[in-house]
Amino acid sequence: MTQQNGAATVDFSESTKVTEVTPAALTDVTAGSCVSVRSKDPKQGDQPVTAASVRVSPAVDGKCPQAGEPAPGPSGTPTTGPGKRPAIEGTVASVAANTITVNTADAPQSVTVTNKTKYTKEGAATSQAIVQGKCITAHGSENGGALQATAISLRPAANGKCSEGGGPHRR
Repeated sequence: MTQQNGAATVDFSESTKVTEVTPAALTDVTAGSCVSVRSKDPKQGDQPVTAASVRVSPAVDGKCPQAGEPAPGPSGTPTTGPGKRPAIEGTVASVAANTITVNTADAPQSVTVTNKTKYTKEGAATSQAIVQGKCITAHGSENGGALQATAISLRPAANGKCSEGGGPHRR
């Protein structure tokens, strides 16, 4: 995998899968959707997780990707870090008040959300969504100095800047 910051040429075609991450809310978290929950709290036994962020995406063929499998788009941030819990990933079983129950590969897990929890959703987009000012992550193979993208993921810039994994796309 080659990571490049700054300007790069990315070619795409009608067969390129394009997804976009957009702001969301707790109301976007529904039974049957896929979630990836991140917590800033270090793991403390079997204590419930308080979500720092929740990424929602649609199930593909009725299934959510399992941990370690490629997700329908970028993960955005590493799954784990020093002293941090791994992400909780799975299918939403239910949402009640400030608790999301997630069916993970191991067992159901309860997640508590607060007014500080940040939500994003990832969904299919078209190539028309690729515009100046958005952050882009592209996967594919290099062809004559350009990347021929098989998958492109877009996300909004934060204060005009892109975090790891991509830079502003310019047409």
